[in-house]
Amino acid sequence: MQGRSRDDVIRQDIKDLHGLGYAQELFRTMGGFSNFAISFSIISILTGAVILYDYGLAFAGTAAMLIGWPLVTVFVLPIAASMAEIASAYPTAGGLYYWASKMKGVGWGWWTAWLNLLGQFAIVAGINFAAAFFVNQTIVSPLTSHGFTNTTEVLKFGDQLVVSGQLFTMAVLMLAQLVLNIVGINVVALLNQVSVWWHVVFVALIALAVLLLGTKSTEVDAGLTLFAVQPQDSALLGGWATSWPIDCHLTDAASCSFLLTYPPADQLPLLLGVVPAAFLFSLLQANWTYTGYDASAHVAEETIGARVASAWGLFLSVAVSAVVGYIFLVALTVRLPDLTPLFGAPAVEDAALKSQFYFGDNAAVNYILTQNLGDTLGTLFGAAIAVAMTFCGLSSVASAGRMLYAFARDDGLPGSGWLKKISHRYRTPANSLIAIVVIAWLFTVAAFYVGTGVAVVIVTAISTIFLYAAYGIVIYLGATTSGWHEHRVWNLGRWSKPIAWVAVFWVIVLMVLFSFPTSGNISWPFMLAFVVLLLLYYFGWARSRFKGPQIHGGEAQLTEIEREFEQAAEGIQGA
Repeated sequence: MQGRSRDDVIRQDIKDLHGLGYAQELFRTMGGFSNFAISFSIISILTGAVILYDYGLAFAGTAAMLIGWPLVTVFVLPIAASMAEIASAYPTAGGLYYWASKMKGVGWGWWTAWLNLLGQFAIVAGINFAAAFFVNQTIVSPLTSHGFTNTTEVLKFGDQLVVSGQLFTMAVLMLAQLVLNIVGINVVALLNQVSVWWHVVFVALIALAVLLLGTKSTEVDAGLTLFAVQPQDSALLGGWATSWPIDCHLTDAASCSFLLTYPPADQLPLLLGVVPAAFLFSLLQANWTYTGYDASAHVAEETIGARVASAWGLFLSVAVSAVVGYIFLVALTVRLPDLTPLFGAPAVEDAALKSQFYFGDNAAVNYILTQNLGDTLGTLFGAAIAVAMTFCGLSSVASAGRMLYAFARDDGLPGSGWLKKISHRYRTPANSLIAIVVIAWLFTVAAFYVGTGVAVVIVTAISTIFLYAAYGIVIYLGATTSGWHEHRVWNLGRWSKPIAWVAVFWVIVLMVLFSFPTSGNISWPFMLAFVVLLLLYYFGWARSRFKGPQIHGGEAQLTEIEREFEQAAEGIQGA
């Protein structure tokens, strides 16, 4: 932006958007920091790393955090870098769908859009389901003298609980997020900036408090060795564990006795020779945290200097989260208390009911905080985490709404005529935002109805797999095509293809890992059903009728559309 005024940059952004065939319908006011902030808020160290902290402990003990986080970071950074490069070539809402369509064709774009969209629904659901859990546990329940909790029965059909206290609070949170998102991008951008500092400040405060004031020692109180693979849940659902390693170090394969009942133990006692299968499954904790950073691309049409700002926002959100997240995880992991109340002793028959891995009445991180810092300070920090999760949910709704709007703008799904309408008052995709919130909540209700305690595992696994499938497709297309190179302004140079192939490799690995029905995770029937329905829909309708990204008019026509929005807004304000 150096040497050019803000208005000059915006005019260039609009010209770029016209070149892609679209009018400037959304309100372009976000700066570079706001673009970074929305992806950073969705990654949200105080959401993903917290929600599945117990998942990591269940499968791999301290190694899940101390080794798994940096390992996953090494592979996610190439994914972010490759996507940032493509984002700088095509600065448009809907991002991945448009990229795939232009690089390879309409069919590729359609599948990328649906995979991305399903992942968006699931990530909105997972984030807000967890946020509701923490809000109830740390704020609502204490204020109501435990009269309203996550397990409060709000709606039942016969003996079947359909809407719990957690689902009810989730609905309230999402309604507030919907209103804020409809009111305008300026409000969301401001709250995203607040969210960045909220995350940074409270990660620092929590880490310092736990390290300096914490009273527990992982090796003494929890009986765990740092950097060791020591699965803590001795009663994993689904019959996966037949024998657990008591103390399994990555550098000592002989001490690892982890066996599986499915696949057969004689076929898969260890993976890669030295890495226990349990450790690899635990990587879902880190990899789910690193999702949603494509938000920087989805809000490109509302970002000033979109080509550069969206690329840097996408990449830096991952890079900064990597550092901040590891500080947070290290602090918690060196201060683990006795974990028996969470996971139960091996001899206890109802250990599976106690396991926080299935999201019971306590969350592992809240337990760690209160055990180390006392109930008052620990609960206050838990409430701060709940607020951070709510910020994360707000950002995820904003991103998902733009993705749905962009796909509907090109008539890519049922109800596109309604979904692509923009609010003239607020210049936001109000109808798409409504659809995202309603469907995400209903999806969570369905996951809860089927999976009860493992609902969060279902939605997190689905969001990770579908989002990364979309990421993998566009990166693969970027590595195998070159027509887009002339449009990019954020350039990896000669490292572009090697980095892209590393990214594709990791996407394939996690597709395999997170599709396994581990620990009661029954996400695969949901995913299989979605894929079957998409196949029927694609070959029955979309393949012959979907036209892909459309040119919505020439320069004069697009300018006239923009003028109509401005006149409508003036009329509303003057009324």
